[in-house]
Amino acid sequence: MRYDLATLWVPGDGGLVPAAAVGRPLDLMESVPFDRGFGLRTWVFATGRPVRIPSRGRGFRDEPLRGFLALPLQHGTQRVGVLALARTDCAFSDGDEEQAWRWAARLARVLAEEADGA
Repeated sequence: MRYDLATLWVPGDGGLVPAAAVGRPLDLMESVPFDRGFGLRTWVFATGRPVRIPSRGRGFRDEPLRGFLALPLQHGTQRVGVLALARTDCAFSDGDEEQAWRWAARLARVLAEEADGA
């Protein structure tokens, strides 16, 4: 699956922090407060629910953004982060989201094992 921007968000001091990124750290609604912090990444992390947004308008920081996908990273009962992906030319399809869920499961397992010191 192709994407133009990506960020792996993990819990850190003061909320979710970028652990890795392709391009600059990616989030939407960065100034919108949620119960546990700011930005859509915080909502995805807190609720455990994914977000897929197609867009036809002006996008991320004045660049075109045609698709955004954010998935919670869950390993067993432990939520360990959020994977956020974006495209500048088209929205994400159902098949893209299915593949991203497979990536999210692998990332969650690795992050959980690292946190456990394995």
